[in-house]
Order: sequence, then structure tokens, then C-alpha cells
Amino acid sequence: MKTQLSYLKKLSVLGTKTLVKYYLLAIVSTLLYLVVGSLQFNASHEAFFSTVSPVQAVAKFLWLIGLILLPVLLFIFSNKYVFSKIASLVLEERQDDLILPAFDKVLLIFQSNQPDVIQNVADYSFAKLKLINDVKNTKIEGPWVRRIVIFGLNKVKFDSLDLDNNTSFYAIIRSKFIGVLEILTTASSKPFWTCILVQWLMLLFIWLTN
Repeated sequence: MKTQLSYLKKLSVLGTKTLVKYYLLAIVSTLLYLVVGSLQFNASHEAFFSTVSPVQAVAKFLWLIGLILLPVLLFIFSNKYVFSKIASLVLEERQDDLILPAFDKVLLIFQSNQPDVIQNVADYSFAKLKLINDVKNTKIEGPWVRRIVIFGLNKVKFDSLDLDNNTSFYAIIRSKFIGVLEILTTASSKPFWTCILVQWLMLLFIWLTN
């Protein structure tokens, strides 16, 4: 138990440090995008919304769209990357003794609390949503473990074959949950750096139009 708590603490520290690093990169790049872009427009000696030059009008419009949209995307991709990185690490190192026991714990509680619903339900997807809600309300060891379990459940999909056999809902969803974990892709920061690149390409375009 002590080892597990130490491992969960290490995950929290790693996740926080990585997230802060990417947030700072996003903030610095966005501030530079704002300042450098503004300075370039001021250097053109035209009113910001001037339409004297159609190319500059397009550049200003794209710059404004980028100023609003790109920071949002940077923060979204930062969060996605950090979660994927931590999830991949946990699944590689502690899937069998951390993730699956937590999932089985929630599944057992869900089964004992709502046996009739599962025995008679026709819509497995609705049962899955109820299970996800139980995960959110059940005390699981560490927020990262809870997020990974919820992520895995959200990726579980049912088809007509699941309804045609006599396998229980619990056996089906556990099997599919393990399958989802096995194909979980490795973390990639490419979308984040693509947004950074777009910001600086936009500044280059503005400089060329001037």
C-alpha cells in the first residue's frame, strides 16, 4: 500500500510538472504572438482595420482568428498530451496491479447496487454511462487512476453481437475495457507543437505582407 501511494504521488508530481511546462510554453508563445504581431501592424503605419491592402486585410483577419483560437487549442492539446503521457506510463508499468483492480472494484460495487438493471437492460450503452457515473462517485486510489478508468470506459463500444450471446454485461464490459487499454496509443505532443508552429508562420506571413 505504501509503495502504491508513493507511485501515485510520483504520477501527480510528474503530471503537474509536465502540465506547467506546456502551459508556460503556450503562454510565452501566445504573448510573443500578440506583441510581435501588434508591432508589425504598427510598423505598417495603417489603421488596424484598414482595407487599403487586401493582403494585409487577410493577414490581420487571420492573426485575430489565431489570437482567439490558437491559445485555446494549445491548452486543450496540453491537457490531452499530459493525460496520454501519464496514462501510457501507468498502463505500461502498473496495469495489472493498479488499473484493473480499481476497475474491478467499481464494477463489483455497481453490480451489487444495481443487479436488476443489468440483468434486464436492453441498452448496454446506458448501463455503461451509469457505470461511468459510479466511477466518478467512487473513491479510487488517485485521480489519475480514476481518469484512466473513465477514459477506458468512454472508449468501450458495443455492437449487435454483444446482445446476441448470453455473456453477462460485466464480462463483456471487462473484456472490452482490457481491449481498449491494450490498444491505447502512445502520447504525442505533435498537435501542441503544430499550433506553436502555426503561430510563428502567421507572424512570418504578416512580416512578408508588410
